Amino acid sequence: MKVDTRKLSPVKILDALGVTAPEEIDVEAIAHHFGATVIPQRLHGSAARILGLGDRAFITVDSDSPRARQRFSVAHELGHWMIDRGKLSGFVCTEKNFLADWSGDSPERRANRFAADLLMPSSLFAPAARNREMTLDTVRDLCAKFETSLTATAIRLVENGSFPAMVVYSNASGVKWKFRDRDISDEIQLRDKPGAYTNAAELLSGRNPASGPTEIQASDWFTHPRSKYYSVVEDSVRIFEETVLSLLWWKNEQQLIDLDED
Repeated sequence: MKVDTRKLSPVKILDALGVTAPEEIDVEAIAHHFGATVIPQRLHGSAARILGLGDRAFITVDSDSPRARQRFSVAHELGHWMIDRGKLSGFVCTEKNFLADWSGDSPERRANRFAADLLMPSSLFAPAARNREMTLDTVRDLCAKFETSLTATAIRLVENGSFPAMVVYSNASGVKWKFRDRDISDEIQLRDKPGAYTNAAELLSGRNPASGPTEIQASDWFTHPRSKYYSVVEDSVRIFEETVLSLLWWKNEQQLIDLDED
């Protein structure tokens, strides 16, 4: 009987393959198991490509990319194959696809989600993230453990970490997308651009602020009229020349508590 791969979630795939530890997640072997051959090759203008024909697919991944990026690229393309089989002829994915499609609903966003669930299953990631500080140092440590990219791992930490936090992706024109802990009130709305006194604004201006987590007045990030009375911990890093990834952490949760009480 032909299997409908769209019903095979990453959790079911890993369970069926008996995966119990991060180092057992061999993404190339998983792709091969589902009829997709991975071919490392130098690519220009894209991070990965997939070409599907019938029950077979070929995933080409940029061999010059770091190993963590290659793994996520393969998992992302495998997501296209598993979710869109029958509708798929080919996809070409760039770094922008991996960075810009974490909100809303689109084939790229679904492929990103598939990749994150496959490479960082909550059953393994949540225990590793428990009670860890919501900082980029924690993200980098988890990147090494799961052999995953910075952006995807930061988002996974926000989803599975023990403390309220948010990931924000910005460029010179302003905030492009955000990913928040589901427990953070919708009343906490981001400004269109990071405030002048944020590390993100410094990085986007080409300057180099003090690295590491920094306590920032919440009103430099958020529009709520009472934000000036609170602070958040900001940890930002330049991803490319004109883009910045920020991890915002309510280490002092009083603002969130006060909003709940209101």
